[in-house]
Amino acid sequence: MKLGTVFLVAGMMFASAGVAQADQEWAQGVSDTQKAAAQKKLEEGNGLFIKQNYSEALKAYQAAVAEWDHPAIRFNIVRCYIQLDKPVEASDNLQKALKYGAAPLEEAVYTEALSYQKLLANQIAEIEINCTQDGAKVTLDGETLIAKCPGTEKRRVLAGQHGVITTKEGFLPQNVEVVLVGGKTEKVETKLVPLTKAAKVVHRWPTWIPWVVFGGGAVVAGFGGFFKAQGFSQMSDFDKAVSSRCQTNGCDLATETDLKRMHDRAKTYDNVGTVVLSIGAVGVVAGGVMLVMNRGKTVYEQPTEKRGGMDARIDYVPHDGGGVLTFSGQF
Repeated sequence: MKLGTVFLVAGMMFASAGVAQADQEWAQGVSDTQKAAAQKKLEEGNGLFIKQNYSEALKAYQAAVAEWDHPAIRFNIVRCYIQLDKPVEASDNLQKALKYGAAPLEEAVYTEALSYQKLLANQIAEIEINCTQDGAKVTLDGETLIAKCPGTEKRRVLAGQHGVITTKEGFLPQNVEVVLVGGKTEKVETKLVPLTKAAKVVHRWPTWIPWVVFGGGAVVAGFGGFFKAQGFSQMSDFDKAVSSRCQTNGCDLATETDLKRMHDRAKTYDNVGTVVLSIGAVGVVAGGVMLVMNRGKTVYEQPTEKRGGMDARIDYVPHDGGGVLTFSGQF
């Protein structure tokens, strides 16, 4: 049966159903005026649907069910949502279309509705979130689900991966990635940890490294100071020897070998002390900088929890003389 034909049949069936179905549950409390208004909007929607103007057709059908919530019109809404790639909305309306079973629907339409029911069941899952901590907020895929806990909420969503984030001031946010399987319900219990318990102090390097650099530099600088002191002492001895021996007639260091050795030794100690002291100073400065850079930083680990999962499967749903083959799974 062609798509357009299904809708026209649904329209004709609905047009003649007002009297025959007057005592039926879906017709109770509906006036003839409401039925006529619903019929007019139904026909308008059928025309728009045939022209593939699904958004406007949907509006017309919604206006029709506002007058009379007839299962045949609900099924037309289902078809619009499927064409608009909104399976969750299609599934919600299909439940209402099938509320009274086959009685209000033409046989072919009812058969097709059952096929859609099976097809959508593999695409739609349900998530139930329970939040017990006062004042917490829960979002599902970025949209607020529970504005203020405690509370429990259920939501029908597409099968696949979804993100549940729970937040509260003074607590570490909880991020849960849930993989939902079509036709099944996944329950999520939220639990927040206070920041005081989740805090962790980390350092850029192990704490001993800066102290080793700083302490090593200080020790080297100490040796440098020792050599400088030796050089100063040796030079003082040299100056005293020169003053005592050479005050009257003067001295020539080329001939006074012992004085020359004293002078050279004093200069060597002084030069070595300068080099070693410089190296030590660099170590002290570097260690001090590392100590500043290595100060503890408080961080809060926020691991992402993963739940749920699905196995690959293939489903076949009969449809319009053929069928629809679907493949679902987690990759």
